Amino acid sequence: MHTRDWLRVGQLPGEVKVNMAVDMTNTCLRVCAEGIRAQFPEISEGELLEWLRERLDWASVGRRAEEVRYLSVGCD
Repeated sequence: MHTRDWLRVGQLPGEVKVNMAVDMTNTCLRVCAEGIRAQFPEISEGELLEWLRERLDWASVGRRAEEVRYLSVGCD
């Protein structure tokens, strides 16, 4: 996005910006859920919610990044 686009977004009413944020969040959740389903096709709805919660747990984001780096060593 260019600076002029951000300026236009800044001029939108608060309700519109909140709705945009909600829509973006919902899209992110759907993409994440579909990724989990692709990895685990037989996953139950309850297990899916557990995985989503884990992936969205901000406290573990740094730890998870370290795990990914560790697991990806030598996977070129």
